[in-house]
Amino acid sequence: MRRLFYSLLLLGSGWAAMAQIPNPDFENWQTAPGYEYPTGWGTVAQATNGIAVTCEKSTDKYSGNFAARLFTRDLGIARVPGLLFTGTLDLATSSVKGGFPYTQRPARLNGYYKYTAGTGDSCAVFGFLTRTRPNGARDTIAVFFWQGGSASAYTGFSIPLSYLSSETPDTGLIVISASKDPANPAPNSTLWIDALSFEGSSDTEEATPLIPVFATPNPARDVLRIGLAHEGPVRVWLVESTGRQVVSRLSWPGEEVPVGALPPGAYSVLVVDAQTGQLLGYTSFLRL
Repeated sequence: MRRLFYSLLLLGSGWAAMAQIPNPDFENWQTAPGYEYPTGWGTVAQATNGIAVTCEKSTDKYSGNFAARLFTRDLGIARVPGLLFTGTLDLATSSVKGGFPYTQRPARLNGYYKYTAGTGDSCAVFGFLTRTRPNGARDTIAVFFWQGGSASAYTGFSIPLSYLSSETPDTGLIVISASKDPANPAPNSTLWIDALSFEGSSDTEEATPLIPVFATPNPARDVLRIGLAHEGPVRVWLVESTGRQVVSRLSWPGEEVPVGALPPGAYSVLVVDAQTGQLLGYTSFLRL
C-alpha cells in the first residue's frame, strides 16, 4: 500500500522561475479544490490531487500573518508525512517544477520552527545548491541538513551550508519534513515553519571537508550499498531532483539500501549521523 501511495507522487519535473527563496514567510497561499498550498512550494496534497492534505496555513506564526503547518495524516492504507518542498504544481501539464534560480553562496539557512514530535520522531530541513553543466547534467555546489526535536514555542535554527565546489550555483532546492522517516512517519508529528532566509556569504575556494560517500552500484536498479568511513548507525536520505520523492532509512555503513520501489531518475544521497543528526557526507546516484 505504501508503494501505491508513493506512486501518486510521480508527476514529472521542471524548474521554477523565481529569483530567491519563494514565499519564505509563507504569507501567500493559493486555493485548489479542497485545500490550500503556499505559493512557490509543493505539497503532498498537490502531488496527490488533494487526496492527502498534510500542509495547512496556520495563524500560529513567528512573524507576519501566517506560517506553514505540516503534520502526519493516516489514510488507512498509508500513513502520510508532512512534506514541503520548493516548487509548484502545474495543473495544466501535471508537472512539478522544483527548485528556484539562485546565484549566491550563502553561509547558512535560517528559520523558525515549533514542533510536536510523535514517538521517537524528529523534523528535518535540508537542501542543495546546484549548477547546470553544458550537457544538461547538474553539479551539486553545496548541501545543508538540520534535524530538530520538540519545541513548544517558536525557536530559531541556523543551518550551515557545506560547499563541495568553488563554483557559483544557479538553482536551489529546499525540502522540509515533519518526520525523519517520511516513508514511516510517526503519528501526531506536527511542525510549524516560518521566516526562512539565507544569510551571510561563503567566498572560500576550498570545498568543505566531508566524509567521502560511495554509492554502488551506480546506476542502481534494486539495491544501493552506501559506503563511508564512519562507525555507528547512519540515516540515509534519498532525494529525487525536484524534492517530490523523499526516502529516509536507518542503516549502517556498508549495508544495502532498497531502491527498487523508487521511480527511475537522478537522486541525491545525504548521509547523517543517526544519533546526532550531523551531516556526514553526500553523493548521488541514478536509479534505472
